[in-house]
Amino acid sequence: MMKKCFALLCLIVLLGSTALAEDTPVQPLPMDFTPGPVAAEENYTDSSYEDASISVQVEKVTTDLAVFCVARVKIADASQLRTAVTPNGKTNKISTLARKNNAVIAIGGEYFASDEGGLIIRMGEIQGNKRKPRKTPYETRDLLCIDENGDFHIILRLRDPHEKKKKVNETFEEDIEALRTEHTLVNVFDFGPALIRDGELCEIPDNYSFNPNGAEPRCAIGQVGPLEYLLVVVDTLEHHARNNGQGATCATLARFMQERGCTEAYNLDGGNSCLMVFHGENYSDKTFNEERSVSDIIYFATAISAE
Repeated sequence: MMKKCFALLCLIVLLGSTALAEDTPVQPLPMDFTPGPVAAEENYTDSSYEDASISVQVEKVTTDLAVFCVARVKIADASQLRTAVTPNGKTNKISTLARKNNAVIAIGGEYFASDEGGLIIRMGEIQGNKRKPRKTPYETRDLLCIDENGDFHIILRLRDPHEKKKKVNETFEEDIEALRTEHTLVNVFDFGPALIRDGELCEIPDNYSFNPNGAEPRCAIGQVGPLEYLLVVVDTLEHHARNNGQGATCATLARFMQERGCTEAYNLDGGNSCLMVFHGENYSDKTFNEERSVSDIIYFATAISAE
């Protein structure tokens, strides 16, 4: 009888400890370039990662012209959506940046080191050097702004080619300042084009940069709901098949992401910058030997350290 009572008492204590752990709120991560905590190996499977702060599900969807590598991510706190950069205009491999920052899942960003301007903000810091800070958005590109809540705000360039340059700049500045009165801009991307805005497919201008209407390897990020996101990397069906019209247009990518529930979606740097790193491994078809060194990545981190 005493043994049964002792066992019951131990069970009650154990259940109480578990309930306390589940009810304990996740502590936000530093909103800077501090790497994320180390994720627990036992929480990974071949197609998922899950702990009390983050859930990641990955899958591949094959079509006639491309393989869509998809990651659906849910996080407990906005600080788990993070970016990492290579400082001083240098570049590094996506896989290396993912490993150094303990990314559960990571994709390439916009490779801003190759540009001379643009409004580039990472983890609250304007990127660039003191001689040439990047504070003014390109007049020909859409912006993706991510706020302190992890919510996406897309600012569209003017679609009318007859509008004057001054009007373009004024519109951007007004929209950005309106955002800043209500939110902190944690990350701002100056690449695009925008794919989905307020649940609606965006018009993709024919003259937008980065060959939007060509079938290409592509990379994009979308928001499905509060603290829920979709990462997509588009691979060609065959090795080195890019020049044979394999990949996806921006319009195809936009429809793909809308069908999966994205209310906001944005195109990032594609081509040889397309890589999805999950559990430290290349989940996309491009080999690590072919990956391009880039300036930045987007990644998601756990808020619970395994160390």
